[in-house]
Amino acid sequence: MAVSNDDLMEELAELAFQFRQNTHVWKRAEKVAEHFDVSLGTVKSWKRQGLITGYKHDKVVIYDIKAIERELFKVTK
Repeated sequence: MAVSNDDLMEELAELAFQFRQNTHVWKRAEKVAEHFDVSLGTVKSWKRQGLITGYKHDKVVIYDIKAIERELFKVTK
């Protein structure tokens, strides 16, 4: 099955629209690792490298999944 350039551009436009939504999905490090199918050590490594930012909520550090997706999966022209 061939995919046309127009189909790809339409899909990218839809993804761009979704990324521009200002909604937040907050998760703890364990759930972030589960969401991206990586180890907890990888999530901690991303934080140490400054790729993601954790936010303290009471005594728990939470992460914004949408912000992580934007940072880790940037599409450049």
